[in-house]
Amino acid sequence: MPDFPSEREILRLECLQQLRLKRMGSTEKKRIIKISILIFCGLGMLCLIGVSIAVFLMLPPTSSEEIVNFEVPIGSSSRAIAKRLVEQKLIRSEYVFRIIVRHRGTGRHLRAGTYALRRNMALWHIIDEFEKGQVTLVSLTVPEGLTISAIAQLWETKGFGTAAAFQEATESPCLLKKYGLEGKTVEGYLFPNTYKFAKGTTAEKAVEMMLNEFKQRWIETFDKDAKNLGLTQHDIVTLASVIEKEAQSKSERPRIASVFHNRLKRKWRLQADPTVLYALGNPKRLLTRADLSVDSPYNTYKHRGLPPGPIANPGIDSLIAALRPEKTDYFYFVAIGEGKHHFSKTLSEHNRMIRKIRRASRNR
Repeated sequence: MPDFPSEREILRLECLQQLRLKRMGSTEKKRIIKISILIFCGLGMLCLIGVSIAVFLMLPPTSSEEIVNFEVPIGSSSRAIAKRLVEQKLIRSEYVFRIIVRHRGTGRHLRAGTYALRRNMALWHIIDEFEKGQVTLVSLTVPEGLTISAIAQLWETKGFGTAAAFQEATESPCLLKKYGLEGKTVEGYLFPNTYKFAKGTTAEKAVEMMLNEFKQRWIETFDKDAKNLGLTQHDIVTLASVIEKEAQSKSERPRIASVFHNRLKRKWRLQADPTVLYALGNPKRLLTRADLSVDSPYNTYKHRGLPPGPIANPGIDSLIAALRPEKTDYFYFVAIGEGKHHFSKTLSEHNRMIRKIRRASRNR
């Protein structure tokens, strides 16, 4: 008969087996822990490398403090902006820019215009500038007495847009209705001033800013002054535009205004040369006798009263002169040089002065 292990031997073998399994389990655990640590360290290193690369790509490409005027055209996508930023060496990565813009949700809110960016600005600072809309503003000075046509040419010369677009904006029925203006254009109501516009500002927006400036300057007492004269706001602006074109000296404006008011009271023709020039399209030449017969409602040599609308955009001094004329008995005036005029009460006195001026001119 075979020898069977005793119960004690079996128990000993089972203990050895359990011990061997225990040791194997402990070794496996250690191996798994080591592998986990290695994986974790590897992932950590990859993350650190990724973060380092991301930070590097967001840093400025150079330490130069040079200012670059970077233009964002109207309707530019974040992709187009990013590409141009890389081309101008203002950022390192087009893709990082797009990712951050998308993450911040500002892709559709990047304002058009010209931005003054330093070459040593970090990518996130550049995006901050775009989000704030910190665009470079360009000045546009509109002198007193310009017509809409002349302001439109100024708009084009300064590079804001075309003269045609500006002219079209001044004829907008919506703007005329919004500001309660008579006539077919806003002639007379584009207040002369220095305005600051961002590149990309539309002609409509610019016209509205000028109309708002007029609205602010036309104070409540002006309405009372106009009513006391028996005139409307439109009448005053029209008269002020004629005064603006006639006067070269601020001190003479109220006196020139008095001449026109005196003529209006007697229902005389104003006989103002600038109204004829406006009717002719403001040619760059002196008026001829034939010009005074031009068939136009703006010709105040043919028609009594005020012209149908302003012939230019007057400044505040001319508006005040039209509202508060000097008290005089003058009905005539003629230029005597150096921006001054001679004022007369009678036609005979006026004609004598004209003959005197002509003789002096021939003797030079």
